[in-house]
Amino acid sequence: MTDLQFTFIGSGNAFSPGGLCCNGFLVNDRFLFEAPPQALSSLNTIGFDPNEVEAIVISHHHGDHFLGLPFLLLHWRWKGRTKPIRIVGPKDTERLGKEIAQSVFPGVLDVPYEIQWIEAQPGQPLRLGELELEAVEMEHDEALSQALGYRCRLGSRRWAYTGDTRLCNAVFDLARDAEVLICECASRDLRIPVHMNLVDDIPHVRAAMPANSQLILTHLAPDVDSGGLPNTRIARDFETFRL
Repeated sequence: MTDLQFTFIGSGNAFSPGGLCCNGFLVNDRFLFEAPPQALSSLNTIGFDPNEVEAIVISHHHGDHFLGLPFLLLHWRWKGRTKPIRIVGPKDTERLGKEIAQSVFPGVLDVPYEIQWIEAQPGQPLRLGELELEAVEMEHDEALSQALGYRCRLGSRRWAYTGDTRLCNAVFDLARDAEVLICECASRDLRIPVHMNLVDDIPHVRAAMPANSQLILTHLAPDVDSGGLPNTRIARDFETFRL
């Protein structure tokens, strides 16, 4: 059976509550989910060479999920990257990514390696080497072009990531067949229309999952805990879960 390893380069939200780094995680030291502003710093903190990232998967374009991309591109441009990189995200990812990166670091896209921009289409499977992905449209900020979650398979293991979203049918669709679900949980009990919280929403998510599956909560405020829910863990900055 394939081992799953999730290393969190951050577990907080856009307000960095309690000094938490913005949410993002590395899967099996190969695939980076989200590009939070501190992504490059966090990868260096955990001792991981950013040139070894094979693909980045982005859920939506809020700054706490996306604005680390120019710094990663800067590192790759000047610190010896030679192998291709694939950048996956919702529609407009390529336009926004190029526009922002070139504006803040002119020439950063003049590189000796291939950048493949992939705009994920909900319901259409993607393969990134050994990682299989299927984007699922979530319900988040309607002012954005799109917000995605992802159903994932790596070897024989099935897992999923909600990205930022309110509680909706798509969350339950991801939860029902995942061995591991990484789920945003922005607060303990605040009722924010575009987010889930621990008290009102997460118990319903946990109840929809198979009993022996694992739920990992991220995008946190410091007062968020597991609420006593079974097989539920709390992501912490720079912590690794091996499942």
